Amino acid sequence: MEKSVEINPRTTLIGGVLAVAAMTFTVIFISTSVIFYTISPWRPLFFWYFIFPIPNTGYSIPNQFLSELGVGPTATIYNYGLIITGAVCIPIFPIVSVLLKKTIIARLAAIFGIAGCIALIGVGIYPMHVPVLHGLFSFAFFALTGLAIITASIAMYKGEFFTRYVANLGIVVIVADIILGILGNPISEWGTTILFIIWVYAAGIQMLLKRNTKQV
Repeated sequence: MEKSVEINPRTTLIGGVLAVAAMTFTVIFISTSVIFYTISPWRPLFFWYFIFPIPNTGYSIPNQFLSELGVGPTATIYNYGLIITGAVCIPIFPIVSVLLKKTIIARLAAIFGIAGCIALIGVGIYPMHVPVLHGLFSFAFFALTGLAIITASIAMYKGEFFTRYVANLGIVVIVADIILGILGNPISEWGTTILFIIWVYAAGIQMLLKRNTKQV
């Protein structure tokens, strides 16, 4: 029988608050960016490193990548939003790892999660008009975050703190992440991003609901 591990309820509470607050903030700044991008009279047209203003026809989720919000009229909102979200999310996966008894796979999830958050900060610092670095950090974010979620979800199947619903959702997330890697289009990027947000929300809500747990 696996030995129980003592956990600090305050740690669980902090993890839950950070996860829910970060994802709520993310939903707000992305939604705000889409709205303000759509109502702006102008949007940028990029040709290599040159920017030309052209009349804006609105933001189209099926046809435009998320990163286009970071070079449009909402660049400041979007890019600083990514940086803040990345920074706030850094402790989340290490806390999840603690709740999963710091098993080897849980530790891997923590490492992947921290790296994914740092990559997200890089996406905010280097928008689309810095193509090489932006592409590198974007790829790193989706790859590392996907790995963090799937490794954490696998550990959840063996753990007792998180429900199987959160673990099963992680499987859906990694499938979407793989589809994004194959298709590489705006719809798959939006879908994967939304699933990332839902998974972190689910894990965060679980932590809040079980914040008084003292043993796992």
